[in-house]
Amino acid sequence: MALRSGKRNAARTAILVAMTGLSACSVLDTDGRESERERLEANRAQWESQGVDSYEFVLRRLCFCAGGTSPARVIVRSGQRLSVTDVESGAPVPEAFAQYYLTIDELFDFIADAIDRKAHEIDVTYDATFGFPTRIAIDYIENAIDEEMAFEASLFLPQR
Repeated sequence: MALRSGKRNAARTAILVAMTGLSACSVLDTDGRESERERLEANRAQWESQGVDSYEFVLRRLCFCAGGTSPARVIVRSGQRLSVTDVESGAPVPEAFAQYYLTIDELFDFIADAIDRKAHEIDVTYDATFGFPTRIAIDYIENAIDEEMAFEASLFLPQR
């Protein structure tokens, strides 16, 4: 009888330890997402405070996906994507693929969506002056292959 009681207590202890560990992981994940959301909101506010709605920049999309991954010059006027041009060839990116080259506001939305979807890993670097994301790397599912998505923004030129 004492042996059974000891096994039961050991089992209960193991379950409690496991639950405590899971609870701590959950809190850490939530805190990580919340701090990433705070960074996103602070940088989006910095971006919006600049009042820049017309600009151009080079965007590179990095993924195992259709829709183009070559660097492209994205021209935005009054907040709307005006054109997307392949940097290497100078040719316009076909409209079917141009939609995958996001505006800066869409990049912010992309990050917010990854936070909302509880992506496994979110790594974002923001421009110190304007606040827009210069590098975004999202790994949606731990240990999944080819579902990662990344963007790199460079050569930003505001049009005032």
